[in-house]
Amino acid sequence: ALPISGMETINTGPFVMRSTCRRCGGRGSVMTTPCIACRGTGQTKQKKTVMVPVPAGIEDGQTVRMPVGKKEIFITFRVQKSPIFRRDGADIHSDLFLSIAQAVLGGAARAQGLYETINVTIPPGIQADQRIRMAGKGIARVNSYGYGDHYIHIKIRVPKRLTDRQRALMMSFAEDETDMEGTVNGVVNTATGKRSTGN
Repeated sequence: ALPISGMETINTGPFVMRSTCRRCGGRGSVMTTPCIACRGTGQTKQKKTVMVPVPAGIEDGQTVRMPVGKKEIFITFRVQKSPIFRRDGADIHSDLFLSIAQAVLGGAARAQGLYETINVTIPPGIQADQRIRMAGKGIARVNSYGYGDHYIHIKIRVPKRLTDRQRALMMSFAEDETDMEGTVNGVVNTATGKRSTGN
C-alpha cells in the first residue's frame, strides 16, 4: 500500500478546494496490488453455518442479535404451531376430553403437558368448556423470571353408540332429570311431568 494524505487539492481558477481523496476514500493509503477476492476492501462475502442458541420462551416473529466474528447478524424466529397446544404469551391452552361419567361423578385424567404428563383431578359436576389452571406449567417468560400457566379446557365426549344397558341407564336418568329444557327421545314421562313425543 502506498501512503498518501487521504486528501486531494483541486484548483478551480482563483479558488483552491481540499476534499477527500477519490482514490483512497480518505483512508490514507492505496492498494497497489489489490486481492482478487476482496478487491482491496479487506473482506469478502462468505457463507458460514453457525449454531444459534434459541432463547426459552421466544415468540413467533421475534428478532434477536447475534455476534458472528466481527459482525452482528439479526435472526428472526418462526415458531411452528402445535397440534396440541395454543399459545397466549407465556400461557398455553389445551383441551382435555372427558367421558360423561367422569364429568358427572368426577375422577382423574391424564393431560399432555409441555414438560411432562400431568395428572388432573376432575371435580364432580364439571362443565364443558370449564378451565382448570395448572400454575407454572406454561412457557418460560422471555423478559422476566418464572413460567406462564397451562390452562386445560374441558370437553365432554358424548358417545355415539350405546350398549343396551347404557341406553336403559340413560333413559332412567332422563326420567329423573328435573332441570331439562325440551324433551328426550324415547322418554314418555319426566320428573317435571312433561311428556315426550318419543321415537
